[in-house]
Amino acid sequence: MWFVRRAFGLYNYPGAAVAQRPASLRRLLVTILLTLAPAAVAFAQGRTDVVILSNGDHITGEVVSLERGRLEFKTDDAGTLYLEWDKLTSVVTTRFVEVVAEDGRRFFGSLAKAADRTLNVAGSDLSEPLPMSDVALIRTLGRGFWAKVDGTIDAGYNYTRSSGVAQLNVNSDTVYRQPAAQTRLTASATITEKNDDPGRDDRGSVEGSYLRYPWQHVFVIGAVRFESNESVGIKLRSQVGAATGPRLINTNRAQLAMGGGLVFNDEQGVDVEPTQNIEGLLLLRTSYYTYDRPRTNLDVSIQYYPSLSNIGRHRLQVDAGVKRELWKDFFASLNFYNTFDSRPPNPSAEQNDVGFVFSLGWSY
Repeated sequence: MWFVRRAFGLYNYPGAAVAQRPASLRRLLVTILLTLAPAAVAFAQGRTDVVILSNGDHITGEVVSLERGRLEFKTDDAGTLYLEWDKLTSVVTTRFVEVVAEDGRRFFGSLAKAADRTLNVAGSDLSEPLPMSDVALIRTLGRGFWAKVDGTIDAGYNYTRSSGVAQLNVNSDTVYRQPAAQTRLTASATITEKNDDPGRDDRGSVEGSYLRYPWQHVFVIGAVRFESNESVGIKLRSQVGAATGPRLINTNRAQLAMGGGLVFNDEQGVDVEPTQNIEGLLLLRTSYYTYDRPRTNLDVSIQYYPSLSNIGRHRLQVDAGVKRELWKDFFASLNFYNTFDSRPPNPSAEQNDVGFVFSLGWSY
């Protein structure tokens, strides 16, 4: 099952930076700046940030964010541009931003002029320019609620006349991001119709989670999940759990995190009495991506659940997906899932549910 799925995005925000000044003073300064400066300064200055491309071209606009190797940059004349980070030589901003290095350090300030392929975070504790190749994330602070929301939605449908089987699949993923934290809501549903079989073979899930990085390379996450999968004998599984662990890789090309925790759930099986369970959780999540056209993402998530209240029972959830951009914000994806339960609530149910889903989607 998806305790931490692509939905969790364990890598978008690193942990707290090593600071030289007292943490309380830094928080106070950040709070004052966030409260008083952004709205008035942004209104007065307009889009005055400047990026310089490797060919020497200067573009004036507004830095929105750097994530997964792409800088989102708004302009008045050309709309929103998505610039590959390794194709830029300079970024200068008048706005207050958060800059996160690959090693987890975090800096707050504006981006002043610096030597090519380096960043000068003015007003921060950074003693010397930061190489741009060491930067994993940049985000403008003080922006409105909707500017901090990202998401995707995709849908796929297939029908085979010879077998009389029709299947509809819908997935959505919405994330609200904050410095060193994020809140996520994901939903997935697969509805299957068979002409010669009145039985149900649907699967679906809804999950809400809160992720935070209290330290540079360590995440803590809590989640609530509801799911149904009658293929493995589950009418409804209601689950709450928490996990923690290290983020091992966080670059502009790849991310990797692993961790462990505990899960408590209530299972309502098909034609059996409800049961309550305590399970361990071991998870691994990795992503690889490129923004040279066509833009491509590869995501893999593995969760293993050894039961602590039903010794000998094991559950495994594997999710993998490849996504390729067709044109701006529209993509095609191929997803694979494998759900395994060594002791499903209904002994007559299948132990394994495997599927491939092709879908078209939109990111926002």
